[in-house]
Amino acid sequence: MAARTIEELREIINRTSTKLSNDLKNQGIPSPTVNNTVARPSFESIDLNASRELLDAVREVEALVMGPQKMLTYMAVIYHDVTSLGALLEFNIPALVPLEGTVSISSLASQSGLSEDKLTRFIRYAATNFIFCEPLPGIIGHTAASAALARDPAFCNFLRWLTVDLAAVQASIPVAAKKWPLTEKMNECAVNYASGTNGNFWQWMNGDPVRQSRFHQAIAGHAGGGGGLKGRSLDVEAYPWAEKLGRKAVVVDVGGGSGYFSRALALAYPEFTITVQDRAAAFSASAARSDKPSNLNFQEHDFFTPQPLRDADAYFLRHILHDWPRAEAVSILRNLLPALKPGARVLVSEHLMPGGERGESLLEDKMIRQVDMQMMGVLNSKERTTEDYAALFQEADKRLKFRVKYQLPEDKKSWIFEAVWETDS
Repeated sequence: MAARTIEELREIINRTSTKLSNDLKNQGIPSPTVNNTVARPSFESIDLNASRELLDAVREVEALVMGPQKMLTYMAVIYHDVTSLGALLEFNIPALVPLEGTVSISSLASQSGLSEDKLTRFIRYAATNFIFCEPLPGIIGHTAASAALARDPAFCNFLRWLTVDLAAVQASIPVAAKKWPLTEKMNECAVNYASGTNGNFWQWMNGDPVRQSRFHQAIAGHAGGGGGLKGRSLDVEAYPWAEKLGRKAVVVDVGGGSGYFSRALALAYPEFTITVQDRAAAFSASAARSDKPSNLNFQEHDFFTPQPLRDADAYFLRHILHDWPRAEAVSILRNLLPALKPGARVLVSEHLMPGGERGESLLEDKMIRQVDMQMMGVLNSKERTTEDYAALFQEADKRLKFRVKYQLPEDKKSWIFEAVWETDS
């Protein structure tokens, strides 16, 4: 996408903001501000394309008007966006502010145990990002963003993991890259530099019960999030399961954790037989639920060992391969091969990394590249392009043929990559 002049950007902003304004009126929704605390539909749920076009234009205007020096200076200290939010979450400040009304900073300091001086500075910095407002000096109220935090403790757990537990790791990416410029080893990346551990991320995380608990809380908070997509299982919707696999398909959810996805699939396709494989600790609570679907099973399995369930119609890996560098990702795929019957599908659900081209939305591209940088920092892994996944399948075995990828229009970052096991005739 070519860069635009301020006149071209003005036209885009006028057109898209007018479209969204008219949509609000037509749906009887009052036009909100960033300080409105009443939950409302997101602009993306009203008109996805207009919202994304407007966001991209506004971001480009900001860069154009700020100029290079000011923009780069702001970028160099943007980690304080992270530190201020992380501090507010660590002290549970959003939950301490009433959803209706206001509270004094001194009262919040007393309740939280944080000094009034530091709390004031954290809040006033966060307010520059529209998190909290200060209608009177020393008196704090919610904005739309801070109210969203107060209403969703699970989402706060996810954000706290990113802004507190992983902040030092991500900030160490440049020095880790300097120390280990060519490696793909999982124990030679930013998590090692920041923490001093000699193990990989999983060993570092599992070595501390408190850290491990916060990680699992973060995963649960992330699984339940997604703004306008909240509560939907996109993988169930994105792939034509019965059409491709048959009405009574057998599906293995490899590394499926608690079975969040497989439960949704089992309910959507009651004639399927579905098995979640992971560590027993990951799924024990789900397996014991009284409302577990009758067509949903659980099995302890390490995906670095040969697949024990043979002749399934599909082996599904959701957000697994992006956790591992190339060699380990290929090993995971190769351990499926002995179980595959002719025509079996290997389905990989992951974010799609853009190549050198710019996609339809600059902001969406940036978000997926942020995830990619995070994978570099904690695992020395990466998000991958379509070509990367095709190459992984081929490196695992040339008979594992990448055929097609599927997505939902509402979530252009996430795709299901389908490979088919094609044996020689």
